[in-house]
Amino acid sequence: MTSYDEVENAVRECATHATAAAQFAFGVAVTRDLLTADGVAAAAVAELTEAGARAVSAATDGAGTASAEQFRAWILEIDEGDLSNGDMDPDLLRAITALEAWAAYLEERSSERIAALGISLLEQADFRASGAPLDDFLAPQETRQAFERIRAALTGQAMHGGEAQAAFENSITIDAADKAAVRQAFVDASVSRRVRIAGAIALPIALVVGIVSAVSGRPIGVFAFGVIAALMLLLVVFGVILRRVATKAIEDGMGVGSRLTVRIDADGLGLDGRFGSSRAPWNSLSSAARIKDTIVFRNMAGKAAFFVPGRALDDTALELVEKYIERDRTRTGDE
Repeated sequence: MTSYDEVENAVRECATHATAAAQFAFGVAVTRDLLTADGVAAAAVAELTEAGARAVSAATDGAGTASAEQFRAWILEIDEGDLSNGDMDPDLLRAITALEAWAAYLEERSSERIAALGISLLEQADFRASGAPLDDFLAPQETRQAFERIRAALTGQAMHGGEAQAAFENSITIDAADKAAVRQAFVDASVSRRVRIAGAIALPIALVVGIVSAVSGRPIGVFAFGVIAALMLLLVVFGVILRRVATKAIEDGMGVGSRLTVRIDADGLGLDGRFGSSRAPWNSLSSAARIKDTIVFRNMAGKAAFFVPGRALDDTALELVEKYIERDRTRTGDE
């Protein structure tokens, strides 16, 4: 048996001996997870002012990049916008507590703050398990898995193995700019660059030739003009249809207000969002490139496989992706 006190002490011990890098990565991941837990967004809208709810959303997006001062400003907006009268939703309260612990860690770099985040994660698991026995706290699957995650993240050792630990993880709330950028990338990828360039050059020339021929009054000229005009109309119709298909696909998978989580580990790329969960091993990808405001992942055939809003991955994360892809290409002798 493992009592609650023993588990809590073990979490503190793991936090104390964790490296600074492990503490930071764990803190970002747990803070973000607690802020995006089921029911938090709805509770924020119901129990906070509009400004307070916006602060929760902003803190979620900035979990891995914002400063301690910025987190304090968001926490102040949340406190000032509290409409719950002391009866706040448990998940929302836990998320705000995590925000406070993370802001304090950024100020102090104290392992105790990381331990507090780990304990919040255990409390969330305990709540989902409908209350674990205090004398055997790890008996329910929920609390056992939460503890294994804490131990693996902070010490690199899992009790029973598991998935590769993420080297990078980030979640964003899709906004209108993200949606527009991904939609444009989808459309651009659907028609090859050579075809677009050829069309942009050839069609205007053909149209001018057709007009000149039509003005000449010859039947063949009128016929040529009609054919060219029909081709241009078909091209316009094709473009409209393609944009509608792209809009529908992006709306289904990345609607405004939906969450997108990107995970990068040694084994592959993971994406979680409204579309569900997707995972691609590195040996199935040939490249990843930032094109305008979108990152495009291509498969081994060179075709676009995944589209991710550019702000979901910073330059360091993109370099890590390229390193993993190059590593697997070297292993399989595909250089």
